[in-house]
Amino acid sequence: FLYISCSPNKPSSIISEFYNYPNPFNSNKTNTQYKASISRGEIISAKLEIYSQNGDLIYSKDMIITNKTAAYCIWSGLDKNGRYLPSAVYSAKLILKDNQDSTFISEFKTSII
Repeated sequence: FLYISCSPNKPSSIISEFYNYPNPFNSNKTNTQYKASISRGEIISAKLEIYSQNGDLIYSKDMIITNKTAAYCIWSGLDKNGRYLPSAVYSAKLILKDNQDSTFISEFKTSII
Protein backbone atom coordinates (compact mmCIF):
# COMPACT_ATOMS: atom_id res chain seq x y z
CA PHE A 1 0.00 0.00 0.00
CA LEU A 2 0.95 3.65 -0.33
CA TYR A 3 0.92 6.02 2.64
CA ILE A 4 0.59 9.79 2.28
CA SER A 5 0.73 12.00 5.36
CA CYS A 6 -0.58 15.53 5.60
CA SER A 7 0.76 15.91 9.14
CA PRO A 8 4.30 15.67 10.50
CA ASN A 9 3.27 12.73 12.70
CA LYS A 10 3.99 9.14 11.84
CA PRO A 11 0.96 7.19 10.60
CA SER A 12 -1.35 6.27 13.43
CA SER A 13 -3.36 3.86 11.30
CA ILE A 14 -2.35 0.78 9.40
CA ILE A 15 -4.54 -0.94 6.82
CA SER A 16 -4.96 -4.41 8.22
CA GLU A 17 -7.15 -5.76 5.42
CA PHE A 18 -8.59 -4.84 2.05
CA TYR A 19 -10.33 -7.54 0.01
CA ASN A 20 -13.54 -8.54 -1.69
CA TYR A 21 -15.60 -11.71 -1.39
CA PRO A 22 -16.35 -13.57 -3.51
CA ASN A 23 -13.40 -13.01 -5.82
CA PRO A 24 -13.81 -13.90 -8.63
CA PHE A 25 -17.55 -13.36 -8.93
CA ASN A 26 -20.19 -13.65 -11.63
CA SER A 27 -21.89 -10.26 -11.88
CA ASN A 28 -24.96 -11.75 -13.60
CA LYS A 29 -25.63 -13.96 -10.56
CA THR A 30 -24.20 -12.24 -7.48
CA ASN A 31 -22.56 -9.14 -6.02
CA THR A 32 -19.21 -8.87 -4.33
CA GLN A 33 -18.50 -7.10 -1.04
CA TYR A 34 -15.35 -5.07 -0.44
CA LYS A 35 -14.07 -4.71 3.09
CA ALA A 36 -11.32 -2.53 4.49
CA SER A 37 -10.13 -2.17 8.06
CA ILE A 38 -7.36 -0.50 10.01
CA SER A 39 -5.65 -1.75 13.13
CA ARG A 40 -5.28 1.65 14.85
CA GLY A 41 -6.90 5.06 14.55
CA GLU A 42 -10.30 5.90 13.11
CA ILE A 43 -11.51 5.92 9.51
CA ILE A 44 -12.81 9.32 8.47
CA SER A 45 -13.57 8.37 4.85
CA ALA A 46 -13.03 5.41 2.55
CA LYS A 47 -13.60 5.23 -1.19
CA LEU A 48 -13.50 2.28 -3.60
CA GLU A 49 -12.44 2.81 -7.21
CA ILE A 50 -12.48 0.13 -9.92
CA TYR A 51 -10.19 0.48 -12.94
CA SER A 52 -10.07 -1.37 -16.26
CA GLN A 53 -6.92 -3.12 -17.46
CA ASN A 54 -6.01 0.03 -19.45
CA GLY A 55 -6.30 2.20 -16.34
CA ASP A 56 -9.69 3.81 -17.03
CA LEU A 57 -11.83 4.57 -13.96
CA ILE A 58 -15.02 2.58 -14.50
CA TYR A 59 -16.67 2.70 -11.06
CA SER A 60 -16.35 4.71 -7.86
CA LYS A 61 -18.25 4.53 -4.58
CA ASP A 62 -17.90 5.87 -1.03
CA MET A 63 -17.64 2.99 1.41
CA ILE A 64 -19.86 2.73 4.49
CA ILE A 65 -17.91 3.14 7.72
CA THR A 66 -19.24 0.59 10.20
CA ASN A 67 -17.36 1.08 13.47
CA LYS A 68 -14.58 3.67 13.02
CA THR A 69 -12.07 0.95 12.10
CA ALA A 70 -13.87 -0.84 9.25
CA ALA A 71 -15.65 0.09 6.03
CA TYR A 72 -17.46 -1.86 3.34
CA CYS A 73 -19.39 -1.53 0.10
CA ILE A 74 -21.09 -3.83 -2.38
CA TRP A 75 -20.38 -3.84 -6.11
CA SER A 76 -22.61 -5.49 -8.71
CA GLY A 77 -20.04 -5.55 -11.52
CA LEU A 78 -21.66 -2.57 -13.22
CA ASP A 79 -19.82 0.39 -14.70
CA LYS A 80 -20.65 4.00 -13.80
CA ASN A 81 -23.33 4.01 -16.53
CA GLY A 82 -25.11 0.97 -15.05
CA ARG A 83 -23.91 -1.56 -17.67
CA TYR A 84 -22.56 -5.01 -16.77
CA LEU A 85 -18.84 -5.29 -17.33
CA PRO A 86 -17.34 -8.16 -19.32
CA SER A 87 -15.37 -10.99 -17.74
CA ALA A 88 -11.91 -9.64 -16.97
CA VAL A 89 -9.46 -8.75 -14.24
CA TYR A 90 -9.97 -5.27 -12.78
CA SER A 91 -7.94 -3.20 -10.32
CA ALA A 92 -9.66 -2.32 -7.05
CA LYS A 93 -8.24 0.75 -5.31
CA LEU A 94 -8.95 1.89 -1.75
CA ILE A 95 -8.43 5.50 -0.71
CA LEU A 96 -8.74 5.72 3.06
CA LYS A 97 -8.36 8.80 5.27
CA ASP A 98 -7.89 8.55 9.01
CA ASN A 99 -8.37 10.89 11.96
CA GLN A 100 -4.66 11.82 12.00
CA ASP A 101 -4.77 13.60 8.61
CA SER A 102 -3.17 10.62 6.85
CA THR A 103 -4.25 9.01 3.58
CA PHE A 104 -3.62 5.38 2.68
CA ILE A 105 -3.98 3.91 -0.80
CA SER A 106 -4.08 0.17 -1.42
CA GLU A 107 -4.73 -1.82 -4.60
CA PHE A 108 -5.37 -5.42 -5.61
CA LYS A 109 -6.90 -7.37 -8.49
CA THR A 110 -10.54 -8.40 -8.59
CA SER A 111 -12.13 -10.59 -11.29
CA ILE A 112 -15.48 -10.92 -12.97
CA ILE A 113 -16.09 -14.33 -14.51
